[in-house]
Amino acid sequence: MAQVTQELINQLEALMEEVDESLKKTFQNVHQGYPHETFTRFLKAREGDVQKARKMLVDCLEWRVQNDIDNMLAKPIVPEELYRGIRDSQLVGLSGYSKEVSV
Repeated sequence: MAQVTQELINQLEALMEEVDESLKKTFQNVHQGYPHETFTRFLKAREGDVQKARKMLVDCLEWRVQNDIDNMLAKPIVPEELYRGIRDSQLVGLSGYSKEVSV
């Protein structure tokens, strides 16, 4: 695993300044206030290669824009029965396994 230095993060950040505004807006939704940490994740995923990390990040952002991911929750799910069925099938807030108990 490559060591991600501040210089690599700065290089990736400079490259990302060149992308269009729609990708910059989407990037804000991705990093949620932690842009350097997000740059670090993509750099680690590409073993410190700034160009590959930039391509991976831009591809990710373009996919989000094309599929309207950032506005997904603003739209109602129709029909409502489908939404309720999906929601009720999820164990929200629970993780791991529970022990079966005979009563």
